Amino acid sequence: MARTPVPVRREERRLRRWDPFELLEEMEAEMERFWRRWPFGGWPRLPRRREEGAITWTPSVDVYEKNGELVVKAELPGVKKEDIEVLLEDGDLVIRGERKAEREVKEEDYYRMERLYGSFYRRLPLPDEAQADKIQANYTDGVLEVRIPLQAKQKAEPKRIEIR
Repeated sequence: MARTPVPVRREERRLRRWDPFELLEEMEAEMERFWRRWPFGGWPRLPRRREEGAITWTPSVDVYEKNGELVVKAELPGVKKEDIEVLLEDGDLVIRGERKAEREVKEEDYYRMERLYGSFYRRLPLPDEAQADKIQANYTDGVLEVRIPLQAKQKAEPKRIEIR
């Protein structure tokens, strides 16, 4: 009785680096969203300080594939273009920078000055198909958009393997 060979389909996937602190930050962001929906205007929120004098925050990032490109959109409200750095490091896309904002209110009965400073850092693993030399970034109205062209995936044809 002859058996017909079964084609084996194997996809290679790049392993994602596991960072326990990234998971904790994601959980913290989810808890903040939960408490914001709390009745009567939300739960009081205290800023976390990692370094003395600076608050670290994580911008929201959307990642999707469209027309053969990987598109990364990061919300960076109030951040100047000069304060943003986009890098390709060890096959990962790194977005980092710092935001600085000051608000001053002068009224007849009071004076208020608010300062908001904080650094941010996001590291996103890129697929092996990413064409690093063709990456483009654009910053408009507080949204950073990074477009990464992807090489077309070649489908491996099934190949019969002879058994000896």
